[in-house]
Amino acid sequence: MTVYLDMDGVIADFFGCLESKFEVDHWKSIKNINRTLNELANTPFFYEINPFPETTQIVDLVKQYSKGDWGICSSPLRGDEYNSAFWKRCWLTEHEYVPEDLEKLIFTHEKEKYAINRITGKPNILIDDKPANIIAWECAGGRGIRFQANQDDVEYLESRLDNLL
Repeated sequence: MTVYLDMDGVIADFFGCLESKFEVDHWKSIKNINRTLNELANTPFFYEINPFPETTQIVDLVKQYSKGDWGICSSPLRGDEYNSAFWKRCWLTEHEYVPEDLEKLIFTHEKEKYAINRITGKPNILIDDKPANIIAWECAGGRGIRFQANQDDVEYLESRLDNLL
């Protein structure tokens, strides 16, 4: 069973960086979010994001609970898949959060395709801040943990992992 971490909202402060870049108090106050996201295309935005203060603790916890069987499963920016995935990989490398098994470094809009281990048939776990991703993952047979680092604490994540592993 592999435990996959989403990046944006889980280990990378995407929303904080978005607020800072566009000088707003809360990202939801951005008037046209689609246009704003389009402005991020072909830029190193995903490399400029700060990790959360708890990010190392989160990654270490997942490594421990998964006994080293962990990965990253993150969505690239629509319409900018290659560029945003490139900068996400650079960010992970810079912060030393790259899984040993590079096949478990996944950038996709269809995370649910990884909900089941293809060899063992066992469910994998996804830790993600977006409820729709968790629902799709669970509908595909995986197990999901909704977690957002700027709202939930690491103890909450640990208790959820305790329940699933």
